[in-house]
Amino acid sequence: MKRLLIFLFTISTFSVLHAQTDNALARVEKNNTKLVFFYNEPINDYEQAFTFENKIENLYCLTPNEVFAATIKNANIEAANQSKLYDAIILNPAGRDMAIIWKDKSKDNAIARVKKVEGKFIFVQCEPISNYNMVGKYNVSGAGQQVILGTCPPFQEKISKLIKKANKENEDFDGVMYGSDKFELSIKFK
Repeated sequence: MKRLLIFLFTISTFSVLHAQTDNALARVEKNNTKLVFFYNEPINDYEQAFTFENKIENLYCLTPNEVFAATIKNANIEAANQSKLYDAIILNPAGRDMAIIWKDKSKDNAIARVKKVEGKFIFVQCEPISNYNMVGKYNVSGAGQQVILGTCPPFQEKISKLIKKANKENEDFDGVMYGSDKFELSIKFK
């Protein structure tokens, strides 16, 4: 029994230490009263409440915060139409967005695992849990293209542009933060 308890304690301690050093983990910011996951996936268990078509005018010309606000509005309309409740939204650029319900509401459900693009962690409207330093500061909003061409580049293009700028400056960086501030950042984990 004593060995089993030591083994379980060791496994539990390893899991906690591993979670604290997992650079892919982030805390998603609430928009109004909802969490919106974009370029990241919740780590806690959830169930699908419903899916919905999320039509947003001038989508790529908006900041992530504006996109999230419009998404919540669209999800609220769909929730009312279906008489369903939801806790958060997962944005799916390739298809219908999904409203979800947490299986355990007592957990910290704002924690997500971010995705990588071109080998770099992408933090969209979220903050890394691991300690980091800012390496570079950029503006890749696409405002110039909007003025000249009347269109805005897609989010993927903006994120790739951000990574290219940081690479061009020969920065040693692990990831980028997009949409949480006036400027986009390249970051290095401590």
